[in-house]
Amino acid sequence: MRIVKKPIINFIQYIHEHEKIIKKVEYIRGIYKYPGKMLGRKFPNNNINNNIDVLVFAAHPDDDVLGLGTTLSRHSQKGDTIKIIFVTNGSKGVGESWNIRESESIRRSEVRYREAVQALAVINIPSENIFCLGYPDGGTQRYLKNMSVDILMLIQKYNPGRIYVHCIEGGHGDHDMTSFVVKSICEKIGYSNVFEWTEYNPKQPLGSHDVNFLPSQSPKQKEIKIDISKEEQSLKRQMLAFHQSQDVEQFFLQGEAIRQANTSKLEKELYDHCQLPKSRLLPILKEFNKFLSKLVAKHSFY
Repeated sequence: MRIVKKPIINFIQYIHEHEKIIKKVEYIRGIYKYPGKMLGRKFPNNNINNNIDVLVFAAHPDDDVLGLGTTLSRHSQKGDTIKIIFVTNGSKGVGESWNIRESESIRRSEVRYREAVQALAVINIPSENIFCLGYPDGGTQRYLKNMSVDILMLIQKYNPGRIYVHCIEGGHGDHDMTSFVVKSICEKIGYSNVFEWTEYNPKQPLGSHDVNFLPSQSPKQKEIKIDISKEEQSLKRQMLAFHQSQDVEQFFLQGEAIRQANTSKLEKELYDHCQLPKSRLLPILKEFNKFLSKLVAKHSFY
């Protein structure tokens, strides 16, 4: 029995370490064929370009509320136009996209999107301002080039006054990859008004009331801690309660802190904090950087 198990374990480990193989499996299964078939994808389909106040890139439905709920509520109260972009469909649960039944992945992604729409309605962000790029939950590292096309297009389309995105802190690979792609694009096009939020990391559990950014190699950026009132805590709890599939209502006391992002040493931040080992990051980033330079040169508008 041991003779049989060992090759199977080794094969599974091999697959996990070779992102291109997993991506091919996802493609062959027909669940992630960019851009026509990306599970859970809800991309703006009108051709109208308009300036907006706030553009948010969150890796998963619920990250926006956990890390930024009070901040977004205050923007909404000011009358700011807010667009929310979920990079993944949030369908992971237990297991990886390449071996989960398609019907189950679809069900999970629909639940996650519906929960997000209900939560954001509490602070008057309408469903038509909420989108999903449809990348696999837990697999964004395989799609950095596709993500960069989408994200550059959205920044061009909306020309936002301010962008919010995760910081790179090793809490979740999708958080870090979303942060890396968004900030890499902003660096390339000279967009400076991008702000990042801290959520959770190996030193800061989810639900922490007093949140702090990890030490950074970049020049010290001014950190703004959000003083959340009792009424705003209650509002955050109400929003998180809609994310029933994630059981995150209990984290309504999660604090919020933002800072203007420094985009000059992003690869160093990834190597310092990302859960993926450097041996896996190196080929991914090398290929991505070449692609991004060509993409921005072709489509840059700043």
